[in-house]
Amino acid sequence: MFFSLFHCFNFKELIEKKHDDYYLIDDVIKYVIRQKDLFEYVVFSGGEFLNAAIDDLRSDLKQVRKVSDKPIIIYTNGTNHEKMKTLFEEGLVDGFHIDMKLPYHLLNEDDFDLVRLTIGLRLDNLNLFTRLLQAISYAVETDCGYSKVRSVRYPFLSDSAFEENRAYIASLNAKFNKAVPYEVNDFIYEEE
Repeated sequence: MFFSLFHCFNFKELIEKKHDDYYLIDDVIKYVIRQKDLFEYVVFSGGEFLNAAIDDLRSDLKQVRKVSDKPIIIYTNGTNHEKMKTLFEEGLVDGFHIDMKLPYHLLNEDDFDLVRLTIGLRLDNLNLFTRLLQAISYAVETDCGYSKVRSVRYPFLSDSAFEENRAYIASLNAKFNKAVPYEVNDFIYEEE
C-alpha cells in the first residue's frame, strides 16, 4: 500500500517516476562490503520497502546478512505488519523505524477527511488504523535497541496530536518494558 503523503516530494521521485537505472541487490552488496567500516547500520527505506514480495525481501536480506554483521533497520509506514513479523522472527531484521502520521488510536470515521489530507487515502472503515497500531506495537515490543517511532510535524496538525502520539508510545514502552524513542521531524515543503 502506498501513501500519497501531504506535499511529499519523494512520491513523484520514488513512486510515480519510472527509473531506467536502479541498484540491484548485487550493487547493494558491493557497496555494503566496500563501505563496511563507514556505517553503524544497514538501513532500507524509500517508498515503502516492505511492499516488495516477501521472498524477494527474504533473499535480499539474507545476502546482506552474509556480508555484514551490522544491524539491519527497515523504515516503514507499518502497512505490512505480517512482513515485519516474518522478517524479524527469521532474524533478518534488527529494528524498525516506523512512521506514526496521526494519533491512530484516537481516530474514528469523523477523521477520514484528515486521513485523506495526511496520507492521501480515501477510507471507508477503521481497519487500516488497527493494522498500523499493530505494527507500531510490534516494533516497540520486539525492540532490541534499534527501533524508533517518528512523526512529521504537518502544518495542519496541532501540537496535541504529537503529544497524544508521544503518550501512546510511552504507554507501549511501559507495557513492554522498552525505551523506544519517539521523535517529531520538521515538515519541509518541496522547493519550487
